Amino acid sequence: MATEFLNNPVMIQNLSFYCRAIAEKAGVPREDAQILVEALIEADLRGVHTHGVARLGMYLERVKRGVLNPAAKVKVVTEAGAVAVVDGDNGLGPVVGRRALELALIKAREYGVGVVGVRHSNHLGALGVIAAYATYHHMMGIIFTNTSPIMAPWGGYKPILGNNPFAIAVPRKGEDPLVLDISLSKTARGNIILAAREGNPIPRDWAINERGEPTTDPQEALRGAVLPMAEHKGYGLAVMVDILAGVLTGAAFASEVGSLIPPDFSKPLNMGHLIIALDISRFLPLEEFYRRLEEFIGVIKSSPLAVGFKEILLPGERGAREKKKCLKEGLYLESTTLDELRRLGEEYNVRGG
Repeated sequence: MATEFLNNPVMIQNLSFYCRAIAEKAGVPREDAQILVEALIEADLRGVHTHGVARLGMYLERVKRGVLNPAAKVKVVTEAGAVAVVDGDNGLGPVVGRRALELALIKAREYGVGVVGVRHSNHLGALGVIAAYATYHHMMGIIFTNTSPIMAPWGGYKPILGNNPFAIAVPRKGEDPLVLDISLSKTARGNIILAAREGNPIPRDWAINERGEPTTDPQEALRGAVLPMAEHKGYGLAVMVDILAGVLTGAAFASEVGSLIPPDFSKPLNMGHLIIALDISRFLPLEEFYRRLEEFIGVIKSSPLAVGFKEILLPGERGAREKKKCLKEGLYLESTTLDELRRLGEEYNVRGG
């Protein structure tokens, strides 16, 4: 089948087949390609297009340049009780993250908590997608990661820190999990990249230029630094996440982390993650937890509405609704993303699914 299906709305099953075939042609083992593409498409389904299939080419370019291992073997470096440190073997971030979380889940079943540090990894993609995997096992998933240095510390203007996101996923009985997935900059750098591609200005408080001045020009922002959310508070959180994900795990940290965007192909990224699984049943009987959680949610939802609001949304609720809508009506992707996927198909001689 040719690539005519790469038009909006995109057929999800064919998109998955197509992207997996491209990844496999690039040297990614079949099982790993499945994990990678599932993570990317899930991000798109939830409306997080900055971390969806638009990233596939970016990841595979690093494979082609020899600075990312497409067939990495995640190896345990140290292990003691509920804690382990693994080496990601410079593999694809979503794959390394899933493997580490699977180990954390095994440990959580035995000890009530599993804590896995990861070194020598790459960009994780949408953290919430990975963390939510724990909820399928009636556990909470918590992930911290450092990222490429794109953010200035509060009071500075050089990009020294990553925006160092974290995610927390909490299961609900019979409902979509609660998923908090946030970076610690005022916006994801991917949003600035999209604005630059489309020729749109950005809000003045998102970023600073190379001289440390606020800018609405996305191209200037990409040469400068994004700003931390909540000023010194976001900066402080980013510092602590880098300690947890980078310093503690033996991975790179701060400006030692390689640059994903703009791409630096001179060295691996060596990003670090700290991945935690919590077995809820070790704290409370599972049914009691679910009952208490719904009671808590009821309290939140029944809060009087502020002016201009129609309802109170829970973390992850908007994304869950977007996914249901996409599964019903189809997945719509940016034209630039569709063009990039067609280019990849030509490069890897993949004609569709």
